[in-house]
Amino acid sequence: MDELFITGKKILEKLQEEGFQAYFVGGCVRDYQMGRIINDVDITTNALPEEVETLFENTVDVGKEHGTVIVLIDDTPFEVTTFRVESEYTDHRRPDFVSFTEKLDGDLERRDFTMNAMAMDKEFRLIDPYAGLEAIRRKTISTVGRADERFDEDALRILRAVRFKAQLDFEIDEATLLAMKRHAGNLRYIAVERSLVELKKTYDADYTEEIKPLMIQTGVKDNLPFLREVDDNNFMSTNAFSFISETALQVYMNESLLKYIPDLKLSNLEKHTIREMVEVLQDLEYDKQVKAISYKYNYDTLENVEALVAGNRFSKKLSWRRKLDEAMEMQPLLPIQKISDIDIGGKELMLHFGQNGGRWIREIYSVLEYEILFNELQNEKTKILEWIDVHVEFEEGNIKLA
Repeated sequence: MDELFITGKKILEKLQEEGFQAYFVGGCVRDYQMGRIINDVDITTNALPEEVETLFENTVDVGKEHGTVIVLIDDTPFEVTTFRVESEYTDHRRPDFVSFTEKLDGDLERRDFTMNAMAMDKEFRLIDPYAGLEAIRRKTISTVGRADERFDEDALRILRAVRFKAQLDFEIDEATLLAMKRHAGNLRYIAVERSLVELKKTYDADYTEEIKPLMIQTGVKDNLPFLREVDDNNFMSTNAFSFISETALQVYMNESLLKYIPDLKLSNLEKHTIREMVEVLQDLEYDKQVKAISYKYNYDTLENVEALVAGNRFSKKLSWRRKLDEAMEMQPLLPIQKISDIDIGGKELMLHFGQNGGRWIREIYSVLEYEILFNELQNEKTKILEWIDVHVEFEEGNIKLA
């Protein structure tokens, strides 16, 4: 038995001892029935959030108004949510209000797909009012109730269907597929952050071969930020191992897409990663020296670009892979890894020239960086000063190379 279930069972038992109903629910039940790895365990109960908080010593309020409290057991978080039913979704992304209920069936009825609308009690007996287990056996993704209603309530469920297909290698049933097409336009109402979570999980999945045609066929692609601006042929022509690498490849093929990157609301690190991957591909295209590529980019960036080059069609694919491999092998052998490794400080340069600080210091560092990397100037203070005395003059606040 999975350790998470063993620990989570303590919560169910505690709630039941106090006279409440409590069940494992949702994705953990689905994955348990499929024999998949359990990453987190969710619990549903008829206890109100305030009652849950009084029963457990360590809790975190993550949305009591929606019925959810995090219960920490042995430092492991468990999401505990009160049975609830939801009102209409006038904005296609969240219910106008949430009501709590005493009935488990009412809670399961509001869920997205039948395979996610199952629960288990503490003895792991299955409660399956919507034939979720049969959907798993048939490897089918189908909504709970009418697909049009589920997707009109929350359009993110359309993208979740795509993600589950990529993760589980299930087929989307015909009624669900047709409803996805009819309601794909509502994805534009969904917060970018929510869509991005699903896209990242989709690209990280094991069965992505049919996902791009599905996204085009259903209209999903044309209703998502950034991707809606990407040419369908370019979209179909790439093979990416993550959403970030997909974005980098598309920008490399069409630089005008850069202006749509802010639409994705990525982190600064993710935007930096995309920019660097694009620059590596451009440097390869312009036949930049291996040593320059090795010095300019970190190992992870080069490794990621090598994976992209290996998995996609490039006219110089073999030579680019060789160059990237050589650049990665070369990195530990470079005389410096970054400009701050140069063995002389700014104050020492000011003392040597008898001058105040200024832009000239940065200019000298740039020259020294090049000389150490490409002309084999030894990165040793005495040698550097000897080279400066021969090659650098200071004139009216600027340096001049002899």
